[in-house]
Amino acid sequence: MRQNKQNQIIFFFPDFQVGGVEKNFYIISKYLSNFFESTYLVSGNIVKNKIDKKIEIIKTGNFWSYCNRRLVFLICSIKLFIITLKLKDPIIFSFQGNFFRIFISFILKKKSIVRSNLNPQAWSKSFFKSIIFRYLLSKANLVIVNSFEFQKQMKKIFKIKTEVIYNPVNIKQIKRLSHYKKKISFFQEKTINLINVGRLVDQKNQIQILSALVKLKKNIKNFRLLIIGYGPNKKNLENFINKEKINKFVKIIFVKNPYKYMKMADAFILSSKYEGLPNTLLEAACLNKYIISSNCKSGPEEILKEYEFGELYKENHTNHLYNILNKLKKNKLLNKKKDYSKNLSSFEARKNLAKYLNNINNLL
Repeated sequence: MRQNKQNQIIFFFPDFQVGGVEKNFYIISKYLSNFFESTYLVSGNIVKNKIDKKIEIIKTGNFWSYCNRRLVFLICSIKLFIITLKLKDPIIFSFQGNFFRIFISFILKKKSIVRSNLNPQAWSKSFFKSIIFRYLLSKANLVIVNSFEFQKQMKKIFKIKTEVIYNPVNIKQIKRLSHYKKKISFFQEKTINLINVGRLVDQKNQIQILSALVKLKKNIKNFRLLIIGYGPNKKNLENFINKEKINKFVKIIFVKNPYKYMKMADAFILSSKYEGLPNTLLEAACLNKYIISSNCKSGPEEILKEYEFGELYKENHTNHLYNILNKLKKNKLLNKKKDYSKNLSSFEARKNLAKYLNNINNLL
């Protein structure tokens, strides 16, 4: 059933990369496009074949895609300003670049939705940014966050009222994509096979996993660690691996479909310094993997509380992670009598997508 009061929505997502936010956008935008007569996306660089065909793409020229990220955001903001002026009464929904988008909707007096993806501790340390964001976020008609701990932080730091909607996880699709008959030679039958999936950036903190493995010393031969991702920290991680002579036990690759590798692993490790609600933990849970995660803000604790198959270590505490790894037993990881993935009903896609539509209807 299509909207009868508001028939235009503009998604604002200036800088697509490869990560959880992008996955969430593809699912959410495809769903919501079924309920609007006109749907637009303003972006600087996108993966066209993943965008629903009902969405009209308003893209900057290819030249701008190779420019400084802030410049891309600025050019996309100008595009957003122009298209918003042309349309009668659109809702503007931003997944990124909230500062620019809120300013435009405030000036043009248009209804706006913000989906915030990273816990405030990632960017609230700047006094100037905190003041600006507190003011601008208060002007949005709806601010969506993806965990209850995130919500607490937003209320504590910015005094902002938010709506919690979990990331929509397509459990059936993840299980389907994980089917793969061949085994990769890197993982061994008798070793404890670990996997980490995420961008190779400071936030994801993969260096901590490597440091914990080095501390294992004599026992390191019992482990294999596969890191799937790409990013600016790849060279630094490879240099560390070479320096500590753990090349035999650690491998870094990038693949479009990480699920078949996750299925083969014994345990999944998240080492992030901060998150919103980490998609990769939910994906590992869908595949019934044992999870080891930093207790960063926010999301891991909420996920593991429901999932019940894993443990948390103190964020940025290498010794704690080392102790957990050192106590792992192969037979314990293989002895999965219970399908823990059945505990993920709170994160199911259809349920959370319906919450997006309900909240939008309440704005009309």
